[in-house]
Amino acid sequence: MTTTKPAIAIISSTSSSPGITITLETTGIFLGILVSASLLAGVAINVISKMNRISSSIAQIEEALKGYASNAEKIRDLDKRFDLHIQEYVNRKDVVQMVMGQLDQKINHKFKRLLFYTRDIQRFLQRDTTFKMREYEETTQQDE
Repeated sequence: MTTTKPAIAIISSTSSSPGITITLETTGIFLGILVSASLLAGVAINVISKMNRISSSIAQIEEALKGYASNAEKIRDLDKRFDLHIQEYVNRKDVVQMVMGQLDQKINHKFKRLLFYTRDIQRFLQRDTTFKMREYEETTQQDE
């Protein structure tokens, strides 16, 4: 009785033609290599795509930071201008207050001079004529 062995290809010792012999063992190894290579390729593609996403995110962040930096410069410039306007307002307010104070002093001075002139006229009229003075309430003081 002859025993048979399972094999995909049988090599006969009589044929001397060159060729590749494929057995179940070599097929399993070849398929294992293909599966491993495809898994490695999938992992590599995953890593590369994540790196690309991170790189694009970093580029977007850099662009946003450049925009914020230019906005910060604009804000700093506006702040300087605003400080200048505030100082100009304070200076104008001080000048207006000073001018108003001077006008108030001039008006008070003129009023007092007019009051003294009217008193002099009243005294003259009382002395030389029959002019009668009316009494009224006076709130100013005499300064000479």
